[in-house]
Amino acid sequence: MDDRLTRFEKLRQIVAQCRACSLHTSRPHFVFGEGSLQARVMFIGEAPGKDEQRTGRPFVGRSGKLLRQMIAAIEIPETDYFIANIIKDRPPNNRPPEKEEIETCVKFLKKQIEIIEPKILVFLGKTAVKGLCPNLAHLSVEILRQQSKNLGMVSYMDIPVVVTYHPSALLRTPYRKVGAAEDFRFLESAYREMAK
Repeated sequence: MDDRLTRFEKLRQIVAQCRACSLHTSRPHFVFGEGSLQARVMFIGEAPGKDEQRTGRPFVGRSGKLLRQMIAAIEIPETDYFIANIIKDRPPNNRPPEKEEIETCVKFLKKQIEIIEPKILVFLGKTAVKGLCPNLAHLSVEILRQQSKNLGMVSYMDIPVVVTYHPSALLRTPYRKVGAAEDFRFLESAYREMAK
């Protein structure tokens, strides 16, 4: 665990000094991610928003509250998950990250995954797919949601992926909450099976 923590903190320092794209120019804080370094489940979102940029923490705004409620509902303890984003800085006006920004920044997330070694990744929306499984980015979230329920059919570096909607999409289009609840029930059963 000490080695994992050392590697993680070294990576955090590298991200803090990164100037590879223009997004760093508006940062009061970059958003590195938070949670357990021994997490079996890793949730991956799009990019920090205004609240996240202000606090330096992922998913603390309205969509973050919803995500944390959904995680609590399926009883994955805080000691067993980590939350991160595809990119570490907020794009202007909360626009989606551009392809070049994703390609520049996703290497840090890949390193986090390598250090934490989660057993399941949860992609919250299409940007997570674009960042880690670009070969699947042409498919809709609906198709990927169904495919990922055959655990292992969608994967990143042999880690099974569950694809679901981003919480902000659920706030904009509440009818999708039914599908998201289904996805999280599937995640719960996969998690319980893994925990045996």
